[in-house]
Amino acid sequence: MESAQLPPSIEIFRPGRHIDDRGVVHEFSDADVDAMVVAYDPALREAPLTVGHPADNLPAYGWVKGLARNAAGRLVMQTHQVQPQFAEWVDKKIYKKRSASFYPPTAPNNPKPGSWYLRHVAFLGAQPPAIAGLSDFADSADGAVSFSEGDPAPIPTQEHRTMTEEEKAAIARAEQAERDAAAARAETEQARTQLAQFAEQQRQARHAGHVSFAEAEVKAGRLLPKDVSAAVAVLDMLADAQPVEFAEAGATKKVAPADWLKGLISGATPAVQFGEFSPGIAGVDPVTPGMSDAEIDKRAKQYATQHNVSYAEAIGKVTTFTD
Repeated sequence: MESAQLPPSIEIFRPGRHIDDRGVVHEFSDADVDAMVVAYDPALREAPLTVGHPADNLPAYGWVKGLARNAAGRLVMQTHQVQPQFAEWVDKKIYKKRSASFYPPTAPNNPKPGSWYLRHVAFLGAQPPAIAGLSDFADSADGAVSFSEGDPAPIPTQEHRTMTEEEKAAIARAEQAERDAAAARAETEQARTQLAQFAEQQRQARHAGHVSFAEAEVKAGRLLPKDVSAAVAVLDMLADAQPVEFAEAGATKKVAPADWLKGLISGATPAVQFGEFSPGIAGVDPVTPGMSDAEIDKRAKQYATQHNVSYAEAIGKVTTFTD
């Protein structure tokens, strides 16, 4: 004998005026119900099938696979992973009524803020016997609203329960708290944006300073033109590093890594000395201030070939200046 299964499509809600289990009246349009279908995403938060309305959604007897609207315009659910015994109870009419529980658009636990989102579908009837191995889905009931199965609620009259002034005040406080929280979030985001903009401005200013420093050191002869890009990149990287401490002359000193490197470069012996060239290098074009590394290299190789000396000695000869 095949085990019982739930129908492929089960009605759980309809547009119209409804009174929730707390006695509050809600009006649902066709657009509201359509939005429920679009918002529901089982990959984001899957609604369980429960017995009654447990505050923590436990245990789950099955899951809502998807939502749709049938030909009558009512909200229907497709289920899966349903416990066989639970399906049998429903088939035997032990649980004949259904009650849908939703997160309102502004509920704190709503995974899709702005739309009503299905929290669980409760089957109403006798308490179920224990079943081992049921799936859990722990969740808070804060802000959830439940609607029991039945006809849409009529326009409230004196015969219907109306909200007390205390309940109205509580709703007003909750709405104001949500507005205050939204304003605080917007203020925090604005502060983060301003802080990020300030940090970027500081980074650009430091980079410009490092470029100016490197160019000045090239003019002073302490940094070769080919090393400018590398020097700037290293200084940019060290700008965010923490200061380092070291002992010097019996005292402890603290210095920023970028400042230490700049001091090291500024205190180095010039790589090229600018002045008047000593004459007498026959057959080799003179090296002049401002020449590129490639041009100096060419002059050195000419000298080394003509005088049968090492490249290092040739470099010293062609870049030797007299005061």
